[in-house]
Amino acid sequence: MKTKIVLIVGASGVGKDTLLNKAKKEYSNQFNFVRRYITRAADLNEDNYYLDDYAFEILKHNSFFISSWKAHLNYYAIAKNSIQDGINIISISRSKISDFEKIYENVYTINISIAKEELEKRLILRARETREEIEQRLKRVYDKIEARELIEFDNSKNIEESKLEFFKILKNIQMK
Repeated sequence: MKTKIVLIVGASGVGKDTLLNKAKKEYSNQFNFVRRYITRAADLNEDNYYLDDYAFEILKHNSFFISSWKAHLNYYAIAKNSIQDGINIISISRSKISDFEKIYENVYTINISIAKEELEKRLILRARETREEIEQRLKRVYDKIEARELIEFDNSKNIEESKLEFFKILKNIQMK
């Protein structure tokens, strides 16, 4: 079976982890849901490996990671040994798509988005950032995403509709 990489990208708060958790329940025996290494404790919607900054730097220095990045004062990474034959679903920073495209032939990037007003509501409800930090996030303008196989996904519908559309995309990738 050939290795396929499905990268899940999008602004913080657009519902990436919610969709991924729904997909894990449905497809945990069919897809490899790759866990990230991160230097902050996971919130209730996430399933990451926690590392302190020192351990993270040691692993990075020893080339343990296939990709790593810093976002919002935390470090994130994907371990090389976490990639398996078959479909690997990975939530990453948009800036790291090329790390995977340089190594793997079959890379699909799903960009999850929602309307700015809805994103603001979700960030406020999540209560992870101050109001000022939320305003900073909302003011950002993101460059066009560069990816060989880019799939745009609007996550503005109710969770059941979004979930079914997301599952359909994953199944289509599986069939390619």
